[in-house]
Amino acid sequence: MNDKKLNEYLKNYTTFFSSRLEDSDRLYNTINRLLNFNKKDLISMDKKVLDVGSGDKAFFNLCLKKKIDISEIDGSAGIDFEKDKLSFENESFDFVIFNAVIEHLYNPNLVLSEIYRVLKKKGLLITTAPNYHYSYKYFYDDPTHVHPYTPRSLLKVLQMNDFVENFVYPFLVNKSANYWKIPFKFFVASKIPFRNHTFKKFPIPNFLRGKSTSMIAISEKKI
Repeated sequence: MNDKKLNEYLKNYTTFFSSRLEDSDRLYNTINRLLNFNKKDLISMDKKVLDVGSGDKAFFNLCLKKKIDISEIDGSAGIDFEKDKLSFENESFDFVIFNAVIEHLYNPNLVLSEIYRVLKKKGLLITTAPNYHYSYKYFYDDPTHVHPYTPRSLLKVLQMNDFVENFVYPFLVNKSANYWKIPFKFFVASKIPFRNHTFKKFPIPNFLRGKSTSMIAISEKKI
């Protein structure tokens, strides 16, 4: 995708709640809930974070508001994640956020190896992507989607790039952590009747909200 088309794509990002900032706050809270669930350090002011594929920089700007030491890099700045190395020193970051990027790449191996390089030892990668098992009907409605993933294939590509302690979960927002413990958790998450952002003005009980057909993975750089 050339720079002009990429910038046009960024302008048309979907906003699910009142603003992209609110969407990003929900992402931030979900990531920290998942880190806590896995007994890992949280993203906080004493950690260094890199947002790879920062898009319209909504998550980056949210972290700046929270006084978090965050850097960002995006394809709109001219980098090609399938061909170019990241312009950061080895072992610079405690966390790398790779949000809704991997499905846009034909081959993610270079950028994953670069993420591995810039992470500190025991640093964590957070990856999100659609779960093709439950999003196949509309996955290619986004013409920039080129590579579908399932929980198993996402796990395998992370393992192939030397990440350890890899876990893949439904990308659930504002739901009990118990959903991440149960068998058939991806199926259950896909069967919740309503997404959090649908029919926002209707008094739908919270237990009926939170449907997810996406996934979130946590991966660690080995010592």
